[in-house]
Amino acid sequence: MRGLAPAAVLLGGALLLRGPLEASMALHMVVQLPMIVVAGALAGTGRGARAHWDAHGLAGLTWLLLASAYWMVPRALEQALTMPLAELGKFASLFLAGFLLPGALARAAAVIQLFFLGNFCAMMAIAGMLYQDMPQRLCNAYTLDDQVITGVGLVVASIGIAAAWCIWQLPALGGYADAESRNAR
Repeated sequence: MRGLAPAAVLLGGALLLRGPLEASMALHMVVQLPMIVVAGALAGTGRGARAHWDAHGLAGLTWLLLASAYWMVPRALEQALTMPLAELGKFASLFLAGFLLPGALARAAAVIQLFFLGNFCAMMAIAGMLYQDMPQRLCNAYTLDDQVITGVGLVVASIGIAAAWCIWQLPALGGYADAESRNAR
């Protein structure tokens, strides 16, 4: 229950600030979409630790990849701006991805987390590099300059997520190194 209030604030902010956030491709992709995912993650913290349908976190992590891949497509972003049902789908799919994420990470071994989050970060970095290198606009709703800024933001975000995961895993890796050194003696 403790994560519901911050989740409601973040989700409410993403909804109430839709106009200014969706006016820029960079703010739309690098601020609003993560706000929705983090709101879902805060709401999902501490729930579903024993989800039998999500053995090893595979279903939740797969949903994260599918939802994030879809919303990295410029046409999908454009539809969310012009079609209320697409906007609802954006909020629902990303909130669900965030909601499933804490439980999926809790159930997934480090190697599974590395596989999925590595793919997620690589996909985001590659999309970001494509956004920067394309000579034409990929989304009619946004300018070419905004597309380039979004590309930089996606690459920086992918590096930040990878670094955060590595830092989060340091205690576990330290325990592994300690066990290995004890076994070597």
